[in-house]
Amino acid sequence: MKSTGFHNASLQSLIRLSVLLLLGTTCNFSNAGNIRVNTEMGQDVYTLIQGTTVVKVAPASGANVFSIRVNDVEYLHPPETAEKLAGVGCGVPILYPTPNRVRAGKFTFEDQAVQFPMKPKGRWFIHGLVNRHPWEKPVSKIAHDHVAVTFTADFSEGTDLWKQFPFPHRIKLQVEVREARVRWTYTVDNTDGNKSVPFGFALHPYFKYQGEREQTFLTIPATHMMESEDRMPTGALIAADDLDLELGEPMTLAGKSLDDVFWGMKPSEPTRIEFRDVRRQIQISASKEYTHLVVWTPDRSYFGVESQTCSTDAHNLYAAGKVEEAHLQICPPEETMSGWVEYQFTAR
Repeated sequence: MKSTGFHNASLQSLIRLSVLLLLGTTCNFSNAGNIRVNTEMGQDVYTLIQGTTVVKVAPASGANVFSIRVNDVEYLHPPETAEKLAGVGCGVPILYPTPNRVRAGKFTFEDQAVQFPMKPKGRWFIHGLVNRHPWEKPVSKIAHDHVAVTFTADFSEGTDLWKQFPFPHRIKLQVEVREARVRWTYTVDNTDGNKSVPFGFALHPYFKYQGEREQTFLTIPATHMMESEDRMPTGALIAADDLDLELGEPMTLAGKSLDDVFWGMKPSEPTRIEFRDVRRQIQISASKEYTHLVVWTPDRSYFGVESQTCSTDAHNLYAAGKVEEAHLQICPPEETMSGWVEYQFTAR
């Protein structure tokens, strides 16, 4: 009996070892990423790691992805201080539910008037409500080839967000990291609502120049630029043939001073940023919801290429009958709406 027990135990050990070896071969657990939660700059920071790609997210500061490193190369302008992590000025702030500017800080949708807080003598409200707001209810996911974390911002009736934007709903944001890729997916959840939610969603990245500005080339695959007056779109569209810019072709950012909205983006034609002198590239792909692109090239060490689901001042353009030009997103009651943007980083 003792010999039989020994042989049974040995057989069971051999079976367990075989199963572990089989799992390790078929699932390739060695490639699995990791998610860490540490305290940085006085708040919780989620660090998502997949291969050589390391991404840091600060949910308490507007769910700002404030660092993207691939092969130990940083692609984003970092926060100069802890206080500057929230809001806009570094990383990749989230602009919702009003990307960029709102004329006079107000609009009306289906008889619901909205007035955002304004600075004295201010001409517009800018960059939405959530880039300083704490995102909550984190849900993490670790798979064999990617990691992700999802946060929620609550616009339910009675919340501070609802008091400023009185359309009850929730928005979820997932940040997913694969090797050399980062994807943001928003989901507007109006399943408990009793009226439509008019919104826009955008990313406002602060990309670092990797080399010289004159060796940085941007390809904008848009069909039109939106006419603007005092940095606000009028709703009129200017065709690519009538512009000094070469849309659809690489153009150097040297000597360019842009703060413009481009229209006619398609999922089949990604935006490309080439840092030619250091042989690096960022490709920006997006779902069909993202029809607009804002390009901002200040005289600084960084620049913005902002994927938007709608125009700047979309709510007011929509109210003026510029429906296609505005591309305002409207989520009906009892429904959800979603879209995504992905950055892919390559080096040669």
